[in-house]
Amino acid sequence: MGIPGSELSEVLSSVVGSTGQSVVRVQGRRRPFSGIVWSANQVVTVHHALQHVDGEVIVGAEGVELKAKVKGSDPSTDLALLELDGPLPPATFDDGAGLKVGNLVLRLGRPGQTVRATAGIVGAQGKLPWRTHRGGEIDRYLESDAAHQPGFSGGPLAGLDGKVLGMTTTGLLRGTSLTVPTLTLKRVVAQLQQYGKVRHSYLGLTMQPLALPDDVKQLTGEEVGLMVIAVEKGGPAALAGLSLGDLVLHLGDATVKTVEDLYAYLLGDHVGQQVPVKLFRQGKVLTLQVTLGARP
Repeated sequence: MGIPGSELSEVLSSVVGSTGQSVVRVQGRRRPFSGIVWSANQVVTVHHALQHVDGEVIVGAEGVELKAKVKGSDPSTDLALLELDGPLPPATFDDGAGLKVGNLVLRLGRPGQTVRATAGIVGAQGKLPWRTHRGGEIDRYLESDAAHQPGFSGGPLAGLDGKVLGMTTTGLLRGTSLTVPTLTLKRVVAQLQQYGKVRHSYLGLTMQPLALPDDVKQLTGEEVGLMVIAVEKGGPAALAGLSLGDLVLHLGDATVKTVEDLYAYLLGDHVGQQVPVKLFRQGKVLTLQVTLGARP
């Protein structure tokens, strides 16, 4: 049996009322955007709206305005964490394990004094993590057809139980409003709380994919490698002896055929580790040991 229209209307209104208490307005240099109260004194919001903001910002809720400072920020997942000078009621979050395409959801924002909402369904949901153009890992692709209004970036996507499924952003794919799922929020916020940023290991190389000639394919057993086109002076790769023109084939236990493969390996927990880099140079296959640094 379907839900009567009046009952569904009350459910939607209840979600806006309850979850909306944890949706805030964030006033930076330009027009306001939204945020979600993560804990009593912290708000998670979008990096792209804060990247040119120095000093304090103002966070507003129902009848309350608080000063806040940026505690940490991660451009690769478009997340920022604000530290408030007073408490607000935190949202309840859902990892979305039972979420399905077609589920009814609400997109909330507070671009002004009051909470605004649009309704829709989950239009697309991926099963596997995906990587942004800046190398950040999003635990699953999540998209809804609930309309994205101006100022909604940083606000929540919520289920009918009022729990937050993720944070809305337009900063990951141009022209598309996506939801950064709760799993990603938890992982990134934990690093922002500890380090003020998301740690990534790095090599200090600029590389591009290159299809290998037939003779090189026979020698290496690979069809594609990453050609080194720039080496950072004093960086981990330079100290290990990598140079311009080298063709990188493997990094640690991973085959690297694309720059995305490289990013996937260069995680924060690899900082300080010594890893083998298998490469092709002047007709020979070599393996050099590189101690991965922390990306500045």
